[in-house]
This record gives sequence, C-alpha cells and structure tokens, in this order.
Amino acid sequence: MATPMAVKFHYSITMALIVTSCLISSSHFLEAQAQTDGTATYYTAPYMPSDCYGYEDQGVLIAAASDAIWNNGAACGQSYAVTCMSGTNAGTPHPCLDSSTVTVKIVDRCPSGCRGAIDLSQEAFATIADLNSGVINISYQEYV
Repeated sequence: MATPMAVKFHYSITMALIVTSCLISSSHFLEAQAQTDGTATYYTAPYMPSDCYGYEDQGVLIAAASDAIWNNGAACGQSYAVTCMSGTNAGTPHPCLDSSTVTVKIVDRCPSGCRGAIDLSQEAFATIADLNSGVINISYQEYV
C-alpha cells in the first residue's frame, strides 16, 4: 500500500504533466496566426500622435494597418512578424536584407489610399529591406 506522501507526490507529478501539456498545446495555438501575403510601404517620423496611442511613445518598431487589418481599431497593439519576400520594382530588384523579418506593433491606421497591407515605420522597413525600394512584397503573421 502506498504511503500518503507517495500518493501526494504521484498526484503532484500527474497534475504537473497535465498542466505542462495544456500550456504547450495552448502556446503553440496562440503563438501565431496564419501567414498572409501582401505589400509593405514605410512612413517617416514623427510617429505621434497615432490613432491607437495618441501621444504615448511606442518606440520605432511600429506600423500602421491597412483597412484589411485595421478591423475598426481591434488591430491596435497587435504584433505582426513581417518578412520581406521580394521587390516590387526593377529599380531595386533585390531589396530584402539578410535580417528579412521584423516584429512590429500596430499603433496607427494607414491613411486613405495606403498602398500596402502594412505601412511600416522607416526604422522597421530598414531592418528588412533597402529603403530605396519603397514598396516590397511581404508575408506577415499576427502574434497573439
């Protein structure tokens, strides 16, 4: 017959395994949504005020969302991994840099006529592509 201490130990180990299994499963599910292809442009400072945070500074790895992402402001604060895939013009045929992925926070809404799915801050764009390209083909993925 097992001692009370052995039963408690067995119960604790079983519960720890169940909790760990649930955390691993849910973290994989919550980590990232499906990737979407689109284009990215960039905008320059000043980055404030923004539609999401007003005059509250959110750093420079930020972006403005197009209508497709904006969702009546629900995109505010969401993080997106943006990967440079290729150029969109012959002037800069290979714009993507070695560090071709950057994670940005949505802080604003693209103005009317926004030419890309995501309008990156100049600093974020420069992390993944040559600024001279202006517009790049991207793959982007929301992280929650």
